Amino acid sequence: DIRNNPGGLLNSAIDVTSLFLDGGLALYKVDGAGQREDLNARRGGIATDIPMVVLANQFSASGSEIFIGALQDHKRAKVVGATSFGKGSVGILRRLSNGGGMVITIARFYTPSGRLIEGEGLAPDIEVVSRDAQEADISQLERAIEELEAVLDGRDSGA
Repeated sequence: DIRNNPGGLLNSAIDVTSLFLDGGLALYKVDGAGQREDLNARRGGIATDIPMVVLANQFSASGSEIFIGALQDHKRAKVVGATSFGKGSVGILRRLSNGGGMVITIARFYTPSGRLIEGEGLAPDIEVVSRDAQEADISQLERAIEELEAVLDGRDSGA
């Protein structure tokens, strides 16, 4: 459940993603000059075979979107919920002489299959939304449980 998860450090996102994949591309970033850098999950993940479903919503951002994208693109887990926030950029802080600062975007993140995260967000495999936040939380969890039960029973819900 990574709903309402604002993300974190890039290395931490790759660490967590690596637990559920056995290597492969976790994401890539492209800088302003068009240079691409691939970032791979490490081999030897300890949870590569357990059935899983990921809960995400519009407040799942940054590092949690890296996780969502890698698991979706590697067909490792279905995502249930709402489209994620869309925070997939690399910024650097430049201090200003007046004591302030500004963040300059220097690169953007893409999922292994090439989906842009920044400004777009990542759509769930199974969308479950509601105007009422509590109702959305409950409905998403119930749908995720149904999906996981289908996976455990060896059937695909087709969603």
